[in-house]
Amino acid sequence: MRSRLLLNLCLLVAAISLTLFLVYGGKKKPEPVEVTLTGIKPETIKRIHIARKGQDEITFEKQSGTWMMLQPYQLRAGTLRINTMLKLLSAHSYAQYPARNIKLSRFLLDQPQVSIEFNGTRIDFGDNSPLGNQRYVLVNNTVHIVNDALFQQLQAPPFFFVDTRLLPEQAVINALLLPGHAFRKKGSVWSVEPQANISADRIVELVNAWHNADAISVSKYEDTTPHDSVRIELEKQEALEFTIVRAPPQLILARPDLGIQYHLGDYDAEQMFLKTTTPEQKQDAPTPPAEK
Repeated sequence: MRSRLLLNLCLLVAAISLTLFLVYGGKKKPEPVEVTLTGIKPETIKRIHIARKGQDEITFEKQSGTWMMLQPYQLRAGTLRINTMLKLLSAHSYAQYPARNIKLSRFLLDQPQVSIEFNGTRIDFGDNSPLGNQRYVLVNNTVHIVNDALFQQLQAPPFFFVDTRLLPEQAVINALLLPGHAFRKKGSVWSVEPQANISADRIVELVNAWHNADAISVSKYEDTTPHDSVRIELEKQEALEFTIVRAPPQLILARPDLGIQYHLGDYDAEQMFLKTTTPEQKQDAPTPPAEK
C-alpha cells in the first residue's frame, strides 16, 4: 500500500513536470534589448559644441588629453562637466519615434532651445515629457525620450564648465611666493625666506594645499583694485600669478590674465596661508596682567 502511494506520487510529479514543459516549451523569455541614444563611444569624442538661444555658444576640444574651452573663453574645462555631457551618448532611451511621422513643433523640437554636438552628431533638446523627469530629444531623425539630467546644465553660464582646480593636475611646484614669505625647493628640500620658525612638514602641507586647491565656483574677474598677489613657479611650465581679491576665510583668488576668479571654501583657505597676526589684531589683543 505504501509503495503504491509513493509510485502514484512520483507519477503525479512527473505529469506536472511534463505539462509545464509542454506549456512553456522550455523557452526562456528573450532579454529586453537596451536602446541607447547613440552608439557613439565617449572616448572617440574630440570636440563638443553647445548652442543655446540668446546665450553664448560654447565649444570644447580635447587637446593632448586635456579638455579645453575654446569659445567664448580659452580655459581648461572641468573634467566632471565634460564627463556628464559625454554620458548623454549612452543614455537609456525609453521610447523612440521616427521624426518623419510626428510634428516636431509639438515637442518644441522644430526650433530647439538647446543643442549639443559631439564630433558633429547633433542632439536637439525639446519639451519635457509628461511621464516624469524625462525630456524629448532629437538625434539622427529620431525622437527619443531620455532622463532629463542635462538640459538645465547646458543653459548655465560658460564659467560653470571651467575647471575649478587652480593648477593643472600634473603641475609640479618649485616655488611658492606668498605675501611675506617665499618658499623654494632645492632638490628635495624646501627653504623659506626670510627665515621663520616653520616646520618642514608645514611647508609641505602648504605647498600641497595650493597644488590640490579646488574652488567651489568660478566667476568673471572684474575687480581692478590693486591687491596682494601669489606667484607659483612650476616645473617645465610658465609661472602663475594669482591676485588675492578677498583674504581668508572667504578667499577669492583671481587670474587677471584669464579674466576669472576662484571662490575657495573655508577649509582650503585656511590651509593655503600661514596663520599670522595682523597689526590690527595685535592692537586689539588684551594686555596681560602685570606681575605682582
